Amino acid sequence: MKKSLLLLLFTLFSFYGYAQSIEPAPTDKAVVYFVRSSSLGFAINFTYFDSTKVIGRFNGPKFLRYECDPGEHLFWARAENKDYVKADLEAGKIYVIDVIPQMGAIKAGLLLQPINSPDYKMKKTQKLLTKGTSESFTEPELAVLQEQMEEVVIKGLEKYYKKGTEKLLGDFTFEPEELLYVKKKGKDKNTI
Repeated sequence: MKKSLLLLLFTLFSFYGYAQSIEPAPTDKAVVYFVRSSSLGFAINFTYFDSTKVIGRFNGPKFLRYECDPGEHLFWARAENKDYVKADLEAGKIYVIDVIPQMGAIKAGLLLQPINSPDYKMKKTQKLLTKGTSESFTEPELAVLQEQMEEVVIKGLEKYYKKGTEKLLGDFTFEPEELLYVKKKGKDKNTI
């Protein structure tokens, strides 16, 4: 009885003290987090792309960890509108793009905000990354989504090449522990 009670208490405290960890980027890949921490327009799906490739779709406050080859990329997302971010990624580095829902005429629009500064307000992003799990998609799910988005990809890239973008995901990167939310003694200890 005593052993069972101790085992139960140990299990409860283990879960209570559990903190999500952020995996480092593989040495031969770059990692980009697309983080939608706001619940504004929570029911509206946003679809995410790496140039012509669909990499995911989700609604509400969630995030996507995307591992990709280093080098040049054009990331974009689609809701009622489309927004674009150019990037030149380094292997072994972690980058973050804040996905900010915007009020639209019929449904929510979006703004992709590359986090390029240590002064960017990270509290909501850190809380979501600490508590949540990355959205994940199987190859068959992505293949179906890719087929559904075929025309969207063509029009989205046409719009980009006509309009262009000055938004760049800079060389500001994160260490895994910098993406975790830590609250100590009633005060936030997150300086990023």
